[in-house]
Amino acid sequence: MKGQCHCGAVQIMVATAPAEVLRCNCSLCRKTGWRGGYWHPDAVAVEAERDALTPYVQGDRMITSWICKTCGCFTRWTPITASPERMGVNMRMFEPEEWQHLPVRDVDGASF
Repeated sequence: MKGQCHCGAVQIMVATAPAEVLRCNCSLCRKTGWRGGYWHPDAVAVEAERDALTPYVQGDRMITSWICKTCGCFTRWTPITASPERMGVNMRMFEPEEWQHLPVRDVDGASF
């Protein structure tokens, strides 16, 4: 799968679709419209100019969310204190037909 942010400055490639898509209700996911696919960090390739992304670290300091500086899309997150074996990619970076058939699991992140 190959996706990109709205302006195309950030390209994301993964070899296979995730088993499911997570829909979280925490404040960050709710306000950004996040739909998460999860892979081992080694399975995700990101192409972007060095200064194309802005990092955002939420108050719990578990992850860094990466935002395109040009179009404002939340593209992915990488772990800080969260498990280093997993990173999230915003499935909305990919065309809908590549992921909307996947099962969706609701996560109650607002209760964490």
